[in-house]
Amino acid sequence: MAEKDTDRTVRLHTSSMVDSLADWPLSKVVSYLKKKESETPSTELDCRLFCTYGMKKFNPIVDELARSYGTTRGGMCRYLSYHGLEIAKQDKLILDLDALFDRLRQAALAKDSPALNDIQNNAVSYAPKEVDSNRVNVYVYNSRVSSGFSHYAQVCGVAPAQAAQVYMVRSVLTSDSPTLAGVAGRLLAESDWWSRWMKYRLTVLEVSSAAWGEE
Repeated sequence: MAEKDTDRTVRLHTSSMVDSLADWPLSKVVSYLKKKESETPSTELDCRLFCTYGMKKFNPIVDELARSYGTTRGGMCRYLSYHGLEIAKQDKLILDLDALFDRLRQAALAKDSPALNDIQNNAVSYAPKEVDSNRVNVYVYNSRVSSGFSHYAQVCGVAPAQAAQVYMVRSVLTSDSPTLAGVAGRLLAESDWWSRWMKYRLTVLEVSSAAWGEE
């Protein structure tokens, strides 16, 4: 991808490793989490996020990864969500949104401005590029991961499960599974679609800041 904020994650394998967990390939993340769980078993195995619609035909991809890593769909979702949140934390576009959202919140409080609050909290009409109209529930690793995605969802103006699913896709795109090569193009398109919508969201907040937040 051309955009700097998605370069690191939109690939199906990694030839080199760096220290950040966000840059690890999925295989290394799964090994790390399995080792961690063998030493300290998790007590939060049924932590989920929900939304009314999500990305089309994502479950078969998760199921294939679950088969290759010897786990269940729910277990694989947990691993992908853990990795996805780390990726989100280093997404420059999301970091810019987060900083601007925080400034607008402070301005709305200082000016006691309901208009600014409405602009901040009005969810953009984001939907995946290819929509599954069925209700979606996404297993996430634990309450920390759930809280992280809930925060980014507020900043991005979307449902928490939608934010989680996008960054789970970016985790999938670090996989070296040859079976998933055929769906790489569709996943890349979804990742790019998200970036375009979030750039729109950032523009809306920037205009709002100029018009109302910095009077």
